[in-house]
Amino acid sequence: MVFNSPISSEKADRIIQLLGLTSKDRVLDAGCGCGEFLIRLCERSGAHGLGVDKDLQSIAAAREAAKDRISGTQCEFRNADITNVPLEPHSFDLALCIGSTHAYGSGDAAYPNTIDSFLRLVRAGGQLLIGEGYWKRDPAPEYLRLIGEPVGIYRDHSGNISFAEQHGLVPLYAAVSNDDEWDHFEWSHRMKMERQAVSTVADPAAAEKLERSRRWRDMARRSTRPGEAGDLGVPSNQRRSRRAVSGGLAWSFRGAGRCQEVER
Repeated sequence: MVFNSPISSEKADRIIQLLGLTSKDRVLDAGCGCGEFLIRLCERSGAHGLGVDKDLQSIAAAREAAKDRISGTQCEFRNADITNVPLEPHSFDLALCIGSTHAYGSGDAAYPNTIDSFLRLVRAGGQLLIGEGYWKRDPAPEYLRLIGEPVGIYRDHSGNISFAEQHGLVPLYAAVSNDDEWDHFEWSHRMKMERQAVSTVADPAAAEKLERSRRWRDMARRSTRPGEAGDLGVPSNQRRSRRAVSGGLAWSFRGAGRCQEVER
C-alpha cells in the first residue's frame, strides 16, 4: 500500500502533473500520514513541502522515506496537531489534505473547517487539493455501528464540489476512487494486520486491532450485492453501500473570492 488512501500511483502522478508546481512553490500537507504523496510531489516539481501528522509512527516513516529521495531542507515532516501549528497566513501555494479532513474536526464540520483553514493559509491564486469521502448510498446501521460514523462524508460527490464552490472555490478538476483502488487499499490493510499479528502474538492490543480489522472487512463484504467485488468507491450510478472518495483542485483568488479544486 503506497498511500494511506484509496488512490493509485498512476492517479497520484496525474494529479501532481495537473498541479503544475515549480521549485518556487510551498506546499502544506495536512494529515500527511507516511508522506508519500508529498515526497513524490516535491520530487517531481522541486517544490518545498511541510507535512504535518499527529501520528508519530507515520511521521517517522515519512522522514525515513524522504531522506534518500529529497533533501531535508526541501521537505519537513512535523509530528503535531495541525490545528496547533503556527503557520503564516497566505504563505502556501498549495494546501492539500487527502482523506484527512478529520484533522480539522469531527462529523460534518471536518470538511468545512478544512476549507476555511486552507483559505487562510493559501496565497491569492494558490491551489487547494482536498480528498473527501462520501456515501454512494445510505450504509446499513450495523455497518455504521461497527466502524463508527465516519467524519465528513455527509454529501455526495457533486455535493462536495458544490459546497466548495459556495465557499468561494472554482473547481478545476475532480475524480473518484475506483473499485481497484478501494480493493487494494482495504485488502492491503487487512494483509498488514494479519502479518503483524503473527509477530505480535502475545500483544493484546495487536489482537484487538486484528479482530476489528476482520470484523470491518467481513461487514464490508456482506454489504456488497451478489456478483460485486467490493463495497467502497464505485461509480455513482451503481448501488453499493461503499464509501467513495472524491476530490478536486481549487485556486484561491482572494480578491475575487475564488479558489481551484483537485481530486482525491
